[in-house]
Amino acid sequence: MRARLTDFLKRPAVASAISVLVLRGLTLASRFLLSLLLARMLSPEAVGQYGLLTAALAFALLAIGLEFYSYTLREMVPATPARRTRIIADQITLGVAVLLVVGVLVLAVILAGLVPSRLAPWFMLILVTEHISLEATRILIITGRLVRAYVGVFLRGGIWVYAMAVLMFMTSSTRTLETVLIWWAMGGILSIAFSAISLSDLPWRELRDYRPDWSAIFVGLRTARPFMLTAAGALIISYVDRFVIDRFVGREALGIYTFYSTISIGLLSLGASVSHQFLPKVIAGYAASAEAYRAALRSFFWSLLGLALGTSIISALTMGPMLGVLGLPAYGSDISVFYAMLPGVFLRILADVPSYALYAARSDNYLLLCNLGAALISTLLNILLVPIFGIYGAALAGGVASAVLLFSLAFLAVRKVHEDRREPGATASVGLPTDPDMLYP
Repeated sequence: MRARLTDFLKRPAVASAISVLVLRGLTLASRFLLSLLLARMLSPEAVGQYGLLTAALAFALLAIGLEFYSYTLREMVPATPARRTRIIADQITLGVAVLLVVGVLVLAVILAGLVPSRLAPWFMLILVTEHISLEATRILIITGRLVRAYVGVFLRGGIWVYAMAVLMFMTSSTRTLETVLIWWAMGGILSIAFSAISLSDLPWRELRDYRPDWSAIFVGLRTARPFMLTAAGALIISYVDRFVIDRFVGREALGIYTFYSTISIGLLSLGASVSHQFLPKVIAGYAASAEAYRAALRSFFWSLLGLALGTSIISALTMGPMLGVLGLPAYGSDISVFYAMLPGVFLRILADVPSYALYAARSDNYLLLCNLGAALISTLLNILLVPIFGIYGAALAGGVASAVLLFSLAFLAVRKVHEDRREPGATASVGLPTDPDMLYP
């Protein structure tokens, strides 16, 4: 029996799946650790400043990347190694051009005093390293280097948190927001170096006389446009509350809200990681038959429902005792805001099911309309409720927006499931409806 188990675990596919699971688990655990570390080592005002920086970073990264990977995913899967290097070269050309434009805008924001001057260099460095390492991770996934991709994710978003935690506990002078940003940038640099080594086997020398194919780049931008707008809607739902809280309530209240929001985003990332495992099954089911499509969605729904219920209940039961053990009374006094957030988190996790159902059916316009509609509702409700109810208004706005997103997507997905439909070959993948790596704690 033991020998059979050992042989099973040594199979390449099984070993790869276990490695990815472990790496993803360690990365998600680091996000949870980071939220506790920030609350324990920094003041609520500093945590609030961190919350604003991460929100600004998420939007800046979307502006630089333009969801162009939605195009490269489709192009690189069937391409030869030489063709892949040319596609990557085109993406680098686009990234450099957009980075210069976004860099000027970010510099204007810094000069306007919206970002403290002492943090500005680190913010810029993180912006560059996060963009490069994030795109490199996507390329590794596209080219079939899944384990190496998640090693890069762990370097970019996980290992530096553990190292920094040790440093902060040992040396009190390092308990600053600058330390967090410095280590974050170092993690990005490590991820870039590892990704460069992992992709070194591609025929880069053939690019010696290559010129960027701007016509292909413009085609890619048109392909990516709906995915960019959808991603923008998802980011607005996740982050608009931080800007509104900072404007109407204050930085200290934002710090408390950011602490609980960080944990919520960790739960969303856990749900999205599970959802990505079901995506190929949903796409294959849609291509096969209506019954196979429904069967894949049923399995997906029950699995995600169990995860959402389990994580919500465990989080609700353990948050209070955990804050008591860590000695965080400033956060414990507002623990009810976390309980107010949990229904929205629960609904947002479940929204992946109809979202992926529509994605598999290539109903990109439905995804776009639902996400933008929910983003608009989230923005309006935050502006209306936060001045009245403070951070509790933000939690309520997030819950309502998540409910609107889930039920609008579900309504359209049910119609699609029962539709007597489909042109053949309509399941070629052009991108992902959501990307958990775009959400930062």
